[in-house]
Amino acid sequence: MRALHTCALILTLAATSLPVLAQQTATADPAAASVDYVALREGLSNQNKALAGDVVSERAIVKRNQELLKEAQKLDAANKKLIAEKQHLTEENANLEKQRAALAASQSDTAAATSK
Repeated sequence: MRALHTCALILTLAATSLPVLAQQTATADPAAASVDYVALREGLSNQNKALAGDVVSERAIVKRNQELLKEAQKLDAANKKLIAEKQHLTEENANLEKQRAALAASQSDTAAATSK
């Protein structure tokens, strides 16, 4: 019986002291929690600003890359046009060289025939 009274006394003391401990913890937590929330909010705000800055710089890079791509496409088209013109001139030079060789051959044939 005495053990039962001792257990009851311990439970009573524990029951009365737990709400006091809980109140102390609850009163300490809101201040600490609000400081944690403020710090968290500031950290997230700073991170958001940094990410927003990164997004702005990435957009500027994308825009510049698009401009460079358009310029590269124009240069590529101009290069292809020049290559085609060069090929045409090479073919024309080859035809003129054939005509010159034929003319030179015919002149040498005529010169040989007239000298006989």
